[in-house]
Order: sequence, then C-alpha cells, then structure tokens
Amino acid sequence: MASANSLPCEEQLLCSICLGVFSEPVSTPCGHNYCKTCITGYWASSDLAQCPLCKEKFRQRPQLQVNTGFRDMVEHLNSMRVRGEDDVLPKPGDVPCDICLGPKLKAQKTCLVCLASYCQPHLEPHQRVTSLKKHQLIDPVSNLEDRVCKKHDKMFELFCQVDGVCVCFMCLKDDHVTHEAVPLEHEFRERKARLLSATSEITMMENTKSRSIKEIRRSAEQSKKESEKEIADIAEVFAALVVSLQRSQAELVELIREKQRAAEKQAEDQVTQLEQEVAALRRKRSKMEQLLQTEDHLRLLRSCPSLCSPARTGDLFDPLSGSAPPFTLDLSDISPQSYVGLVKKAVAQMEKTLSNEMEMLIHEVRLSDGCEAVTQPDAAEKLMTDEFIKEGWCLPQDKLMMIQRCNAVDVTMDAYTANSRLMVSADGKQLRFGDGRLFFPALFGRRFIREPLVLGKDGFSSGRFYYEVQVSGSQSCILGVVKESINMEMFGCPTPQTGGWTIVKMYNQFEWQYFAHSSPLNLTHWPQTVGVFVDYEKGEVSFYDVDARTLIYSYTGCTFNETTPMLKAFLYSMTGTSLSSRPKLYPIFGIYGDLNDTLVITSVARTT
Repeated sequence: MASANSLPCEEQLLCSICLGVFSEPVSTPCGHNYCKTCITGYWASSDLAQCPLCKEKFRQRPQLQVNTGFRDMVEHLNSMRVRGEDDVLPKPGDVPCDICLGPKLKAQKTCLVCLASYCQPHLEPHQRVTSLKKHQLIDPVSNLEDRVCKKHDKMFELFCQVDGVCVCFMCLKDDHVTHEAVPLEHEFRERKARLLSATSEITMMENTKSRSIKEIRRSAEQSKKESEKEIADIAEVFAALVVSLQRSQAELVELIREKQRAAEKQAEDQVTQLEQEVAALRRKRSKMEQLLQTEDHLRLLRSCPSLCSPARTGDLFDPLSGSAPPFTLDLSDISPQSYVGLVKKAVAQMEKTLSNEMEMLIHEVRLSDGCEAVTQPDAAEKLMTDEFIKEGWCLPQDKLMMIQRCNAVDVTMDAYTANSRLMVSADGKQLRFGDGRLFFPALFGRRFIREPLVLGKDGFSSGRFYYEVQVSGSQSCILGVVKESINMEMFGCPTPQTGGWTIVKMYNQFEWQYFAHSSPLNLTHWPQTVGVFVDYEKGEVSFYDVDARTLIYSYTGCTFNETTPMLKAFLYSMTGTSLSSRPKLYPIFGIYGDLNDTLVITSVARTT
C-alpha cells in the first residue's frame, strides 16, 4: 500500500482554471489535467489552442477524453474528506494518526500513556475499554519525544520549582531529590493564571495607550484646526497691514497730486495775470508808437502827459512802474521728486523697525511652549535643516542673543553731565573715579552736583535699545536709565518715583551684592558684564548677565510718559516748538568706590 507521502495533496486535486475539485478531469497532450468544461471554455475564448499552465501550443484542438483512473482517485479522496470533521485527511501542520495504514487521517487526540496519536476511528477503544479510559488524552501533538524524560524514559508528570524544568517521578529520586516539585497540571494552572493576569494588564495598557493615541490625535487635530485659524487670523492681520500701507501710500500720492494741482493752478493764475498785463502793455505801446508817428504838435501835447507831472509820466512813459514785479515760479519745489528722499527715509526706518519686531516675534514663538512640546520631526518635515542653518542665517539660541542682534545701540557718556569727581575718557566709553576734577561752565550743559553720576550722550523716546557695560573693574557702581527730567541735585540713587530704573552693585563685608530698588538680588554668579535692555513701548527695563546669559532683574509696567508743566508747555507753544509727552530715556552710569574704579562700555558681541 502506498504511504501517505505518496498520495496527492489537496492542492493537486484542484483544477488550475476554476480552482475547484476536478469534475470530469481530462489530460492535455502536455500532461496537465483540467476540468473538461473549463479547458473547453478556455479554448473557446481564445484563438489559440494552448495549455494554460505551460503555454504549449497545439496545431489543432486535441480530442479530449475523461481520465477515468484520475477521476476515480479524486472521487475516492473527496469522499474520504467529506465523511466528517473527525474523519479528514491531515492538512499541512496537522498531526496524522499513528495507527492508520492507508491514507492517514487527522488525529483527534494524543495519549500520553501510549505515546501515540489517534484519529476518531482508532480513538474508539480509549473511549470504550475501561483500562484505556484511565489514559490521559490531550489535544494532538507531534513532538511526543519532548514529553519523555530521556534519562529515565518516563513521561514528564511533575515540575521542579527549584530548577524550573519538567521532571518525571524517577528524577525526584535522582537529581531532584531535595527539590520541591508540583504536578504539571498544578503548575500549568498557576502559569496560566499569571499569564492571564499579565494578559489583562497588557490589555489594560493597550486600552490606555489606545485612548492616549486617540486623545493625542484628537489634540493634534484640534491643534491643527487652531493653528489653521491662527494662520488665517495672522494672514488677515498682515493683509490689514498691507491695506493700511496701501491706504497710506494712496493718501500720500493724493496729497502730492493735490499739491501739484494747486501749484499748477497757481501757475495758471499767474500766467493769466501776466498775459493780461502783456496785452495792456501792447495797447499802450501801440498808442505810444502812433504818437511817435504824428507831426501834429497839438495832438502830441494833448495825448501825452506833461514831462514835469510825475503821475502822468509814470502812467504812460513808465508803464511797468504800476505793475507787479516779474513773477517767476520754481517748479522743482513742487515736483514729486522732492518727497522721494523723505519717503525713502521713512520707509527704511519702518522696514527696520518691522524687521526687528518680526524677528523678535518669530523667535518668541519658536521658544514658546507650543513649539518646545512638539516631538522631534522627521527630516522631511523640518522647516530648516542643519545644513541650511549653517549655510544661511544662524537662528538665535536665546532671547538675549536676539536682543543683541536686533536692539544693540552705540552708547557713549556725556562728559558735560558728569559729576566733578568722575573722569570720562575722550571716546566716552570709560568712566573712572579719581581725584582729578573736571569743571565745565554751565554754558555747556548741566551736570550732577551731589552724586557721582553721568548720563549717556543720546536719549531714546521709542522702540527698544540695548547696551553692555563691564563692571568687573568697580567695587560699587550703578547702571540703568533715567528720564531726561531727572533732578541732578538729588541725593541717593535714582528710583522709579524720581524717574530712574537702575541696579546697584555694592561691595559690603567682603562680598558683592546687587540691589534693585533697594531690594537685594540673590545671585549665585557675580556678573562681569551687565547688559541693559529697554523696551519703551512695553515699559520694561531689564538687566542681563552677559556671560551667564541669564536675566538679573527686570522692571515691568514702567511709566515713562509724564505730564508737562503748564509753564513749560506755554513757553514751548509761544516759541512754536512741539512738545511731546514721551520723554527721552538716557543711560546713566555711576561709581561709588575707591580711586581708579572704572566702568567700561563694551561693544555688543554679535553672537553666532
């Protein structure tokens, strides 16, 4: 009898055209089998007679005959397959019956006592015979040899909890004599219970993470919608800005055109007046020429005024004496080209201010929590790659770097405002406390009388500005900004109440301390160079440790505007001078220390 391996598998019993079990199988001359109706229909739909599998062509359609032997084998195997679920041929991966001599059927159970697998017909004795009913039956397994102790040739029935391996009863008397062992079924239940618990925990984790995924996706979708709305709002704001600029441009152009039209009308009026005067002069000249042609003495004397009469002489012989002086109009004064310089200067200033504002805004958005919370994007999604950053503009790494790039100004000290105990270098960059005295007459400016202070040369009444001062050469000093109306005869350091926002460095009891508005600042690192940043519009004055790149202290909500005294406003109005309510803020420097203490205004490093 043929073995199970020599029997055709289930795939070999299927037609390659209809993929079903062969029905009236026929063979082509090339040796392939098909259903008779399938191959006939295949050839009817094609002009060529060829084999669907090997593509061998035939000169004419072969006369097909049913392969009776193959048909009987297919019907036999098919009948065996459809007997029932318990009486089927094994598929790949199934365990075959160890007792079947012909085509092996699929095993239904494996006996751990007999060490054999049985199909349903051969399993019947284990269900009928009393002694065989005591055998332990399990689901079919193919690796029975792995369940037998190779040393004692006995089935594994116990589990050693010390070594964590399966053992037989003989092993307990040999290698595992002192070890604690439990039945496999007991360990199986324990392991299964732990596995079930672990599975439950994993399921809970999966559910939790799935909910987190849904929440993150929902948040991302919501964030996307909010971002799109913000982008639309930003576009609307910028569009409004563009419209405003266009409106201002149109207003400026219309104003220039109105001036041009007014100038043209003025020129036309002057031309009309001059043409009328020319016509009158022509008429007078014609009369005078007629009088010159006459020989009648009486007519000439009657028509011409007397030479001795100034009024009559001026009227006729000096015809230009009563007319307006010749009119000349310089059209270059009303030409639109005269405004180009002003427009270019104003636009350049607006462009610089807007550029600084946008760079600061972009940097603040980049450093905000919304951007920092985003995970690292893929390389394809990065707005700027490292190569681009290296080749192009290097992005600021912190707020101080942005301030240094966008708001740095050149500050010098005004020696004419310095207290007599201070010495200012020729370039206005260094301040020294010395015994020399500089006396400047009041004609050249005002100076601090009592406190060792000095103002900066230039003041600022809008925007932002930033400068840096090296304080390591002074034991006690003061830095900050003050209003231009600061009282130069005051005692003590300037305060917000007196129009000053400063910090003070003091050397007290062998240690340095910093104060802001009389309050000590707890600093772990003593700055060598201090940066002073003022935002006039926001009302903020901030002090930075340049080397540590940290904020020392910041005044917020500062009121820089002030009410102008009535007398001063009246005097300004009498002189026709405009008076602004936005006073200038001047940098202020001071030294409270020993001789040769110095402060140095350093150039702002453009950190990259």
